[in-house]
Amino acid sequence: MSADPRDYPLTVPVLPRDGAVDPSEGDYLGPSNAGEPGELGNPHGPSVVSPGIHGVQGVRPVRPGDVSSDPAVQDAAEKEHVAEWHPDTVPPEPEPEPDPAG
Repeated sequence: MSADPRDYPLTVPVLPRDGAVDPSEGDYLGPSNAGEPGELGNPHGPSVVSPGIHGVQGVRPVRPGDVSSDPAVQDAAEKEHVAEWHPDTVPPEPEPEPDPAG
């Protein structure tokens, strides 16, 4: 398990906000799983990956296709493409509830 930077607050005069450590609703192309509890949301762990902007080959190959004018649509498309190349970014499926009728 890697060190989790959320456990070590910054102590500089001006605190920058890191989208992986302190995500805000509406962060465009924010890292996958940012803000999730536990190891899934650890900014230095394998499940938090920033997709980067369209057309840049970084943590994945360039995603071909159109760029949406709707930021939410584009954000979802880029994160979906990251998940294809980094399966660790996909949260595990929740355990199904047991059938009470048994």
